[in-house]
Amino acid sequence: MKGRPPERRRSLGRRDQDRAFEELAIQDAFVALTDGIILTGPDGFIVSANPAAFRVLGEEKLKGRPFEELLLVSGAATVQDRDGHHVRRTWFPREDRMGVLEIVSTSIGKRGALHTVRDVTAQAELLRLKEDFLLQVAHELRTPIAALSATLDLLVDDALSMPPAQLVTMVSTLRRSALRLEYLEAGTFQVRAVPASVRSCLQEAMEFTQTLLDAKQQKLDARLRPAFDRVFADPRRTAQVLANLIANASRYAPEATTVTVTTEGRDGFVQVSVVDEGPGIPVDEQPRLFQRFFRSREVRDQAGGLGLGLTICRAIVIAHGGDIRVESEVGRGTSVHFTLPKARQLAEEAGA
Repeated sequence: MKGRPPERRRSLGRRDQDRAFEELAIQDAFVALTDGIILTGPDGFIVSANPAAFRVLGEEKLKGRPFEELLLVSGAATVQDRDGHHVRRTWFPREDRMGVLEIVSTSIGKRGALHTVRDVTAQAELLRLKEDFLLQVAHELRTPIAALSATLDLLVDDALSMPPAQLVTMVSTLRRSALRLEYLEAGTFQVRAVPASVRSCLQEAMEFTQTLLDAKQQKLDARLRPAFDRVFADPRRTAQVLANLIANASRYAPEATTVTVTTEGRDGFVQVSVVDEGPGIPVDEQPRLFQRFFRSREVRDQAGGLGLGLTICRAIVIAHGGDIRVESEVGRGTSVHFTLPKARQLAEEAGA
C-alpha cells in the first residue's frame, strides 16, 4: 500500500470490507437454510454441508464421504435430468410412515457439484390425495350418471305409454341419482329451510342406505320422539346428512349390528343422533374428524371413501344454524349428534 494515495487505500479497504461482509452473509445463509445443501468436489466426495443436510439425511458425518454412496441417494429414482439439473426422489423412514426426499444435483464445472436435499413429503401427500380424490370421484360419479342415463332413455322412449306408477318410480330414480351426485359437493350448496319432518327425511335417507344395511344383515332402530320431529330445515340436505351418517355407521360397524337413530330436544333445537356399534375412534383423532380427507386409523383400511362425508355433514348442519359433534370410545362404538332448529310453531307451543 506504500506510495498509493490515501483515497486509493481507503477505497481498497472498503472493497475488502464489503467482500468480507458478503462472504459472511453467504455463510450465514448457508447455515440458516432449511433445505440441505451439500458441495462435492470433482471426485464426488463431500467437501461441505450445512446443518440442514445432516438433519434431513439423518447422518452424523458427511464430509469426506462419496455423495452417491449415501443410503438415501443410492436408492433414488431419477424424475428429471435436463438443463444441468439432475432431479431424483427417494423414500426415507419417518416417525410412523415413509417420507419423500427430493435431491437436485447441479454441476458447477470443474469445481464439482452442488446438491440440494429437500423433504417433499407434504407435497407428495397432497399430490397423492388429489389423485385419489379424482379417481374415486370418477368412480362415484359413474353409478349415478349411469342410472340417470338409463332412466332418461326409458322415459324418452316410453314416457307417454308408461303406467303412472311406473312413471313415478322412474322419476324417483332420477331424483335419487341426482341427490347422490350432490353428495360430492362440499361447501358449494344452498340451504332452503322450511318446516320439515325428521321422520320423512330419515325415510328418504333410507332409500340410499337400506341396501348397505341389508348387505351386512344390519338393522336400523329409529327411536324418533313425536314431540321432536318437526324442524326448520332443508329436507333434501337433512336427508343427505342422515344418509351420510348411516352409511358411515354401516360401513365401519360389524355385520348383524344395529344402527340407532334418535331425537330429543335441546334448547329450541332438535338433536338427531346416529349411533353405531363399530370399533370407535381414538380420542386423539376426534378433533380432526371433520377435516377434509381425514379418516381414523381404526377404520381407514376397512372401506374406501374420501374422508369427505363428515365435512359435508358439518357444512350442511352449520348452514342451518346447528352444530355437530362426535362421541366415541375405542371398542364401544361411535355416536354422531347434530342439531337443527325446531319448527317455529312447535317451539312456541313448548314455550307456552
